[in-house]
Amino acid sequence: MEKPKSVLTIGTFDTPHLGHAILFKRSEQLGELSVGINSDDFVERYKGKRPIFSYEERARLIGKLGYRTYRNDSAGHELIEAVRPDFLVIGSDWATKDYYSQIDVTQSFLDNRGISVVYMPYTEDISSTEIKRRLSESNNNSNH
Repeated sequence: MEKPKSVLTIGTFDTPHLGHAILFKRSEQLGELSVGINSDDFVERYKGKRPIFSYEERARLIGKLGYRTYRNDSAGHELIEAVRPDFLVIGSDWATKDYYSQIDVTQSFLDNRGISVVYMPYTEDISSTEIKRRLSESNNNSNH
């Protein structure tokens, strides 16, 4: 019997939302999903600020959804090396960005390990950035 395919997606997943849930569900169609969650320190180094929800809060929520979670403390290279997924899933919003550079891998690195990159359709009108914008707008309106 062939072992199930393994799937990995990596992200911050700050202010978890419907778009994340849809990404996870779509990813499950490829195999058993693991979720790499960026640590607070890594997010601060990368984005210059800490996430709204702590790593522990984000990992607990995603774990409660039934997914195996991994702490990601760096660009992603080390986590990909450790998990060795068959598929690395990315939202299609990253298709026009240099994702490989961000996660510190090359196509050769992925090819040598038999890892395929799959871009899942981006869920429009919802993102952590949009949620933060709405909260800021709501706070600004309530201060007047």
